[in-house]
Amino acid sequence: MKNYKHILLATDLHADNKPVIEQAVALAKRNNAKLSVVNVLPHIPYYMASGVPSISDLEDYLEEENLKHLKALEAQIDLEADFHLLHGSPKRKIVKLAEELNCDIVVIGSHGRYGVERFIGSTANGVLQRAHCDVLVIRIGQPK
Repeated sequence: MKNYKHILLATDLHADNKPVIEQAVALAKRNNAKLSVVNVLPHIPYYMASGVPSISDLEDYLEEENLKHLKALEAQIDLEADFHLLHGSPKRKIVKLAEELNCDIVVIGSHGRYGVERFIGSTANGVLQRAHCDVLVIRIGQPK
């Protein structure tokens, strides 16, 4: 089995990501590896901002909420880790950060609920197709 030195945990911060987080932390401990955690806020399409003063207000709100969730996650993980909150295309930003940090593996969850992506989630699939390192995809919940 490969010995990983730097693990990137990609999370959308939903409560159902617990198995993904646990797997990444266990892998980091088992390999005495560095752990980095990333959450990516996708760009907000203009039509989703109806009822709010502006898209930037909505993005600011989402950023504040995700920062709170990252801080809560930091308190739950019993391991030193670096935390990153990025904006843009999740699959592209995750792959780019993994390259920048020289990660050996990306650990990501997959709901896999839609169409062809039913087998592996669209973000997880995008990371798997683009990453230059290993990718461990953890199934979240049961396939529908």
